Amino acid sequence: MKSNKKVIANNFDIYGTYISSKLFGNGHINTTYIVSYNELGKITRYILRKINKFVFKEPKIVIANSVNISTHVKNKLVNRGVIDVSRRTMTFIKTHSGEYYHIDENKNYWSMVLFFEDAYTIDFVKTKEQSYKLGKAFGNFQKLISNANISDYKETIPDFHNLPKRLLAFDAAVKTNPSNRLKNIQDELIAINNNRGISHKYTELISKNLPLRITHNDTKINNVMLDHKTDEGLCIIDLDTIMPGTVLNDFGDMVRTSTATVAEDEKDLSKVNIQVDFFDALTKGYMEALVGIITNIEIDNLVYGAKLIIYEQAIRFLTDYLLGDIYYSTAYVNHNLIRAKNQLALLNSVLLHEDKMESIIKKYTQIL
Repeated sequence: MKSNKKVIANNFDIYGTYISSKLFGNGHINTTYIVSYNELGKITRYILRKINKFVFKEPKIVIANSVNISTHVKNKLVNRGVIDVSRRTMTFIKTHSGEYYHIDENKNYWSMVLFFEDAYTIDFVKTKEQSYKLGKAFGNFQKLISNANISDYKETIPDFHNLPKRLLAFDAAVKTNPSNRLKNIQDELIAINNNRGISHKYTELISKNLPLRITHNDTKINNVMLDHKTDEGLCIIDLDTIMPGTVLNDFGDMVRTSTATVAEDEKDLSKVNIQVDFFDALTKGYMEALVGIITNIEIDNLVYGAKLIIYEQAIRFLTDYLLGDIYYSTAYVNHNLIRAKNQLALLNSVLLHEDKMESIIKKYTQIL
């Protein structure tokens, strides 16, 4: 049964008259609408989101974590005397019954937040300055949440960045071959097997007490709201994966998504490379924000974090491809396979430039 957006939106505590709603954004997972209300002659817009029950088995946890971290950031900013707090953190709207979610007749969970006016997002990093601002924005966010109480947050996706378990799931998909696609990934299978040492190092670092923190876990450029006038990073959005993790995951995903020469589904693999100058800018912004907070074991393994996440993402794309494309949205039959090929090419580029990247980390460790 199709849900009526007006009926759903009107369950939230908004003082105004519903005008319209339309699909918004291009996310792979949740369904998002922008909803407009007339509030005493002023048009106010909100973001209405349906949580994907297939991906997030416990929608209440997703919303609770998001609200908790937003409240944490808000309180930090208020204590610092920041005036425009509503533009620096997400504002969740309660329902008339006092919850931060509405459950519709199909048992779908919906949440609503205030829309960021006079701000924008971008989907692909095109300049070193944008890469710097991405690193700075997520670094500042990590700094704000560095003292968040881990016990107050639960995993929204269990073992989301547990690489050994991702490999086990991949191996199971290879063994069962449910969609009869194994024959199409022979080169990729060799590449995955040749790089299993990345997973072994993950296990080693966990045993060495790599700090566990509350992290974002989806650090793409389009999850940073930028100010229309200054282009400054205002707020981190898409908090569905806020949960315990490591900064290696967040830094690694920034490298994966903001320093690559092309998008993650580019078919021409000769175009897939790491831009070392973009990596330099990203590192500078991130380290500037986290100086004095990030630890030596984290600093020493930031480049490893890039290898970790790129390798993990290749595994996830390949696993989904073998299972019949049940997780990621796809535009054509081999979309996930192309994505996996792309990520493996990106991993090769990181391995090629690893020494330069380590030198950049060392440079900012010494001067900041």
